[in-house]
Amino acid sequence: MNILASLVVQWNDVSLVWDPAAYNELYDINIGQNNIWLPKLYNIKASNSFSAISDSDFLVNIANNGKITWQPGGFIDVKFSQDVSYFPFDRQTCSIQLAPWGYLQNKVQLRPVKTEISLNFYETNGEWSLDGTLTGTDLLSQISLTHFNISISRLPAFHVVNTLMPIYLLLVMNPLVFVLPFDSGERVGFSLTVFLTFTVFITIVNDVLPANSESMSILSYFIFAILVVSGIIASMNIFQLRLYHKDENLPVPRWLVRLMRILGCHCRKSRRRVIEVCPVHAVPKSLDKISSKKGLTIQEEENATEGTEQDLTWKDVARILDTFYMCMFYTFITVCSIATVLNMYQGNK
Repeated sequence: MNILASLVVQWNDVSLVWDPAAYNELYDINIGQNNIWLPKLYNIKASNSFSAISDSDFLVNIANNGKITWQPGGFIDVKFSQDVSYFPFDRQTCSIQLAPWGYLQNKVQLRPVKTEISLNFYETNGEWSLDGTLTGTDLLSQISLTHFNISISRLPAFHVVNTLMPIYLLLVMNPLVFVLPFDSGERVGFSLTVFLTFTVFITIVNDVLPANSESMSILSYFIFAILVVSGIIASMNIFQLRLYHKDENLPVPRWLVRLMRILGCHCRKSRRRVIEVCPVHAVPKSLDKISSKKGLTIQEEENATEGTEQDLTWKDVARILDTFYMCMFYTFITVCSIATVLNMYQGNK
């Protein structure tokens, strides 16, 4: 992470005190930093090189009371560990640690003047928003250091529109392969196209995220899970085609018929009531004697399941399984999608 910033470092030097009246009312002077002692400050969390923050072009202001003000600036390169578990709703904390390396605490001690970083020259960023800053001091191997903590949060709009929304649209489209007609010839191509598209989105997400195995993004796990689901859908689709085009002369097993009855209510028992009506004067007074009268006959016939079982074909089995698979995968995808989004959005708050 590169930050363009400037520091205001002040200290007192009693050897540089003078009387302005003796020097034509001269209250302060500016000299080059190479002509005076400076506390060389090192960025101990630099990612590229361990070097002091200094530049010969910067001037040092010396007041007549011995107060010295030094304002170095430039790009500060900082290395910090990113926690991208809740990407793209993640928050990061970057810490800049400066220390006068080579001077123990009893020689040079750093103290921040303010508890927060001055944001007079702060400019907004299109990818991150600034949540807050905090300054403080610490001790490292008897060396005084000061740290500047910067809390930032990622602006998720870009990634939501360009990554999350296309993924969820593909999720909605994926189970629709079970709606396509078996004879269309597009079922296998459709499922494989969606599967390969998910692999492309895995590559896109991996390019944005840092290569870190300690804090994997929930979104990465989610995309991998739906990639597996997409592969299962493609495999089931192939078995469905084989089942649909199975030889119709082969009977459907009874256990499969019973299963289809449960899944699709295709082979339910039906009852038929046969009623023969006789003239009114012939109706007996007691219904218990109805069976002995020829005029009125009530008969319940239960259709045998054997004929219905024989009517169930392999094409019917494939169609019932299509409906079942589509409902099952839509339920699974909906639950997983809602849980993932809520976890990413609420987890880092």
